[in-house]
Amino acid sequence: MASLESAVCFLPPRARGELALVASTFFALAIAPLGLVLFDLRDHDGQRIVQLALLAIAAGVVAVHSTQRRDSAVDPSRRALAAAATLGVLAALSILNAEIARAAALETGVLLALAVFAFGIGLAAQRPGIERMLLIAVAASVLFAFAVVVRYTAALSAETPLLREHLLPAYSNYRFFNHVQTVTIPLLVGAMLAGPLRLRRWAAAALVAEFALLFFTGGRATMLALGAAAAAIAAAFRWKAAPWLARIGATALAGAALYLLLFDWVPQWRGLGRDFFSGDTIARSELGVGGPREYLWALAWQYIRESPWLGIGPMHYAHRINAEAAHPHNVYLQLAAEWGVPFAVLVVGLAAVGWLRLLRVARASADESGRAIGISLVAAGVAIAVDGMFSGNFVMPMSQLWIAFAIGLAIAYVRSAAPVMPAAGAGAAPLSRWAVPALCVLSQIAIWQGVWPEILDVNAHVDRVRAEIAHNVVDNPRIWSHGWVR
Repeated sequence: MASLESAVCFLPPRARGELALVASTFFALAIAPLGLVLFDLRDHDGQRIVQLALLAIAAGVVAVHSTQRRDSAVDPSRRALAAAATLGVLAALSILNAEIARAAALETGVLLALAVFAFGIGLAAQRPGIERMLLIAVAASVLFAFAVVVRYTAALSAETPLLREHLLPAYSNYRFFNHVQTVTIPLLVGAMLAGPLRLRRWAAAALVAEFALLFFTGGRATMLALGAAAAAIAAAFRWKAAPWLARIGATALAGAALYLLLFDWVPQWRGLGRDFFSGDTIARSELGVGGPREYLWALAWQYIRESPWLGIGPMHYAHRINAEAAHPHNVYLQLAAEWGVPFAVLVVGLAAVGWLRLLRVARASADESGRAIGISLVAAGVAIAVDGMFSGNFVMPMSQLWIAFAIGLAIAYVRSAAPVMPAAGAGAAPLSRWAVPALCVLSQIAIWQGVWPEILDVNAHVDRVRAEIAHNVVDNPRIWSHGWVR
């Protein structure tokens, strides 16, 4: 596979900060899912610590970059400033209205740090560098598939059943891996169409493996999200979407065949039994009425009615103990319940405006490779939004990073289509030169005041939560693996 140098050679010579950001991104997204769980931590807690470390690095890189690089200064429009100011005011009011300010500030800090991370990726990945940034998605998928192969081979050698919870490393719940697939699969299709030749071959292999694992785990929300993304792409791009749809369709079929071979035929041939059959997902109704989600959504609606304007407080769904989960498995209800309806409407509206702008840029692209990347980012946006209706993809650490990574690539893609502006002067764009560093520092203060000193001994903290706050047998992750807050 291409070296790390080839992955970042697109960066300009002065882009020292971007080099650090890309390198740390590669490390966190490719290595953390393979089991970087230090000090005998639970998988979710290990991933969270890796995430917080990466966000700290990103905040430092973006802060330094914004104060030193005049050629990337940001001069936002008045409407953008007004929207940002409104969001800031609503967020501050929601924090002040929260019962536990420390937890509310922590949630705010994590989201702000993820936005900073996406902004940093958007500055780092300039065309034609976006194509090479897709190496991160390919490498992460290939390395994860290799780890699964190792566990698969060990299970066959020991003649033990092929269980989903045992074959996927570093995920305490294999559904959290499905949330990551919602983002990586569309990006891998883009790598197949627009990446360097060697990268395309690895991307094809990674896609087949990803679909085989998707069928094996029965990721219903991810399957629905990818289907919706394909339908949206077909409607928006028509015949221009044919290469993209052909690639994802062909690799899905190949992945289905690989799934049947490895996880259906081989276990039966070896007499090991079958843990799960993907066709069983059709008969299950957990995505719809009557399952746990109905209960969780009803709680969210109750909280919205209780405090519609400011919400019950960021992360405060995890403050009110229930028997199922520390979040409602619906990002839209979560935003409205925790932050208030005005905040949720504004966030969703801004996301829709950004997605439509991305769609316009992708449709206007005359370059086939550029259009393929644009289609992949548009598809990822649809898939993320649909998956968010039924899951915690906006809550779990690795899927949060991947969503921010995709948003960063989308920012870079839209910026690459904008006319080149003259370099800003020393007094220009004060937002990027001073406000952005201030937000970087603020995000880290909010995060570390919320996780300190628990991060020094996460296992003890989680055990205390289980014993003193929530006695649920199964972990209910939010920030930590037993994620309830008091």
